[in-house]
Amino acid sequence: MQRRTKVTVQPPNARGLREVRVGGETAGSAWSPRELRSLLRRHGFPEDVDLDDRSIVSWHGGGSDVWPDRAGVRRMTIVLMVAGLAGGWALLTSIGIPDAFDALTFAGRISGFLFILAGVTEVAAAVAAVDYWGKRGLKVSGAGVLVGVLIALTVSTLLVFLWFQEREYTPYLLAFFPLFGWSLWALWRCVREKVWRGVPHPTKIAAGVTATALLAAVNLAYSSVYQPTAAPANLTIWVRFGEPRTDLNKPVHLLPVTLRLKNTGPVPLYILADNWRVYGRSGTYVEKSDQLRDRRPTMEQNSERQGDTSLHFGAITYTALGVGPFTGPGSYYDPGEEYSEDKIIEIPKSSKFDMIDADLDIRVMRMDRGRIDLDTFGVAEHSWEKGAFLYCDPKECGGEFLTYHSPVRYNNNLINVTRKPRYVTAWWGLGQNDSDYDASISTFKGQGFINNAETERENRKFDLFTVTADAAIPFAAVVHPNGP
Repeated sequence: MQRRTKVTVQPPNARGLREVRVGGETAGSAWSPRELRSLLRRHGFPEDVDLDDRSIVSWHGGGSDVWPDRAGVRRMTIVLMVAGLAGGWALLTSIGIPDAFDALTFAGRISGFLFILAGVTEVAAAVAAVDYWGKRGLKVSGAGVLVGVLIALTVSTLLVFLWFQEREYTPYLLAFFPLFGWSLWALWRCVREKVWRGVPHPTKIAAGVTATALLAAVNLAYSSVYQPTAAPANLTIWVRFGEPRTDLNKPVHLLPVTLRLKNTGPVPLYILADNWRVYGRSGTYVEKSDQLRDRRPTMEQNSERQGDTSLHFGAITYTALGVGPFTGPGSYYDPGEEYSEDKIIEIPKSSKFDMIDADLDIRVMRMDRGRIDLDTFGVAEHSWEKGAFLYCDPKECGGEFLTYHSPVRYNNNLINVTRKPRYVTAWWGLGQNDSDYDASISTFKGQGFINNAETERENRKFDLFTVTADAAIPFAAVVHPNGP
């Protein structure tokens, strides 16, 4: 017969796979009689070929009933490997995409693209896992699986480490903790089977994976720690009085005041809240005095307004002549950018002030520490409206106020996925005789009132700071700008 001994089935290897040769040439391999029939059919044999016909099939190392493949275990291994690597791909890309396309720093974008690249590697590793626990048609499939497992283990370990710093609930816990456990199991499985055997240049592959992990770690440290520390933020502000005039129709003096800011540092800055005030200062004159009088009232007042104590004046009082916000929450300034406004303060001619004081306070956040949703942050809510967002009880705050509230994200998405959401809250309030403002960051999102004990630590993390400027002129210079 023409086909006698044309098919040869070799003994099963350690995984139960039997090599099949047709006409002396390797035709493939099979796990079972069904796969063997399918292979022979592709080489021209009939579908119902008799596998026990020794004139057609020659069996070595066991007959047609010897198939030691543990198909259930092997397929389950493939399913678990592919599931874990697919989960790694989903987690890595969800972390990397926001930074890759929206990070404020170049290092942050590089880090984001590295995570996306690592996610693509996880997909390739999943394909390699199917091949490695299958027919092993690719020599490098074992190394591909190992690279994917090492990436998943490195990233999940980093996420677990970052999470333990705060131990806050985040939905990503349901992703990176299972991935961490899976990575340990997958690494054990890879080491037990020595998946790197037969791979050309295994040390170079290991070096490449190590270098990539180190690069990602360096980028994280640079964008999250070094750059925000090494690059000092600097906002310069001015308050200047202009030349006063007397109104021709009203019994008032008109005093121009110019407010100006400029970002003189290398870091873009958010303006979270600000407040300007112009005061008339007055005190009772005492011609003969040999001591600083009224110590306690003066010291109490100075602690609130940081005023001075004069030998010939009693406790100094202040009367607000004009107050208001400056640029307002939600504005931001790149390095070198500046902004100014001119105000006109009306002062009654009958006033008995000694000095006119003006000050400008601005609460600032570095943009390289976090990102604010300006579309929501720039919209004010009024404390007197029903259902308005409240940072405190208006009765306790002593006035009405405007509140600004928005989510804020860390500049590195690795930190965002290991923390619960943070929010920036700013307000500007108008009381009976004064105005006030503030801004802070916390986990407060509108239920109840803000917890001031939490804000100090969060403010340090996002590097919130306040810049102040002031100016003063004698009231006589307003009344008689050209001298007496």
